[in-house]
Amino acid sequence: MLGLIISLIVIAWVGWMIAKKGYATAILMIAGTVLLACAVLIDAEPGIVLKKATGSAFFDIFKVIETTLSSTLGGLGLSIMAMGGFARYMDTLHAGRALYAVVGGPLKYIKSPYMLACMGFIVTQVIGMAIPSASGLALMLMVTLYPVLIRAGVSRMTAVCIIGASRFFDLGPGSANCMLAAKTSGIEWAEYFLGWQMKIYFPLLICMLVSQYFTQRYWDKREGIDEGYAALQEQFRQEQSEKLSVPKIYALLPIIPLVILLLFNPVVLGRYGINVKVGVPAAIVLSVFIAMIFEFVRLRDGFAVLGNMKTFFEGMAKQFSVVVALIVAGQVFGKGLIAIGAVNSLITGVESLGMGVGFMVIVMSLVIGVVAFLMGSGNAPFFSFAALIPSIASKFGVHSADMLLPLQTMTGFGRTLSPVTGAIVAVAGIAGVSPFRLVKRNAVPLLLCILLNYILTFVVVL
Repeated sequence: MLGLIISLIVIAWVGWMIAKKGYATAILMIAGTVLLACAVLIDAEPGIVLKKATGSAFFDIFKVIETTLSSTLGGLGLSIMAMGGFARYMDTLHAGRALYAVVGGPLKYIKSPYMLACMGFIVTQVIGMAIPSASGLALMLMVTLYPVLIRAGVSRMTAVCIIGASRFFDLGPGSANCMLAAKTSGIEWAEYFLGWQMKIYFPLLICMLVSQYFTQRYWDKREGIDEGYAALQEQFRQEQSEKLSVPKIYALLPIIPLVILLLFNPVVLGRYGINVKVGVPAAIVLSVFIAMIFEFVRLRDGFAVLGNMKTFFEGMAKQFSVVVALIVAGQVFGKGLIAIGAVNSLITGVESLGMGVGFMVIVMSLVIGVVAFLMGSGNAPFFSFAALIPSIASKFGVHSADMLLPLQTMTGFGRTLSPVTGAIVAVAGIAGVSPFRLVKRNAVPLLLCILLNYILTFVVVL
């Protein structure tokens, strides 16, 4: 009981600090270390469990951090850094624009502005598979899709709302949450993607499309077309688009890792006796080399091609400082909650109330969704709770992925509803509108998706 009280105090402090916009990585790391230290001081059960302890309870606290750091960097962290580096490299080659030129071309033939907005949303989902960063995808779409929508007669607010909601669902191998969920569940990414995410993604996508169609039409009628819309349309008609000498074949480059990962795994080719298994880092490195060959054929300048590869490593470094460090801190925090006995107390309490796994999923997903809304990020809350799920799932006799999927989905909804999310702020800033106005117009579609997510969780997943 003492361990649970300490945990609640620490969790309240974490929530307060995060609400005050403190550095989430440091907050979670300190909170986890405090919980580990308290577990040692009060001799909590199960306490710190290590395969190779140091022989000193004090140093075991920091051994937990060392073990977490080394295991994360060698596995999940490397995959995330590689994907981040690849995204940065693709941006350098302007491959994202080439991809949009191929995928987004047919949009101009759709006459209904709201149907066009929905088709544009589908395009964002396709491109989002290759550009997993919510902010990176939103910024690229504001340069490419936004002018197309405005020229075609879509209102400025509808176009901004469609782009702002583009990463409402964490889908694709580049999603840190997606890879963490698969890793924590002990399954391959492709198995999690095909066997779990695809079960609920299309119903959620249809719900988002239908609700966006009617919601944005309602708000446009209620608010009217803003004063700067006509001037903006004229501006887009008159200005000359930036000419980039990027071949359309470059549209293939961003999706090469996705093709490799979905094809070369036991779930697909394994059925035909081809036992080739390719991980994310290997697929990324191969894709970078293929892209370099394309660049050399186009530029005929070996030094320029080699110089551009620097951005790949710069992108990896950025992912370490922003995402991987947060994952490590979240895992340390989760290990602290386990060590001090908070998880066992929570499970015991739920069992004593006669509640099942569904109740646990609802409570935890709501907490994660609220934290994601306050932080404007889906990573930190999910990273904090993901490490707790395997032990909880085993107690209730369900697969870890069955519990992680609705939790991961809620992080995307909470982040997209937040007016302080980086992607929302960036999109609103470029369009010259208020981020609060943007999330207000997106609230109904996202709330409907949250409700549908719970229904799908009980009907399809659990």
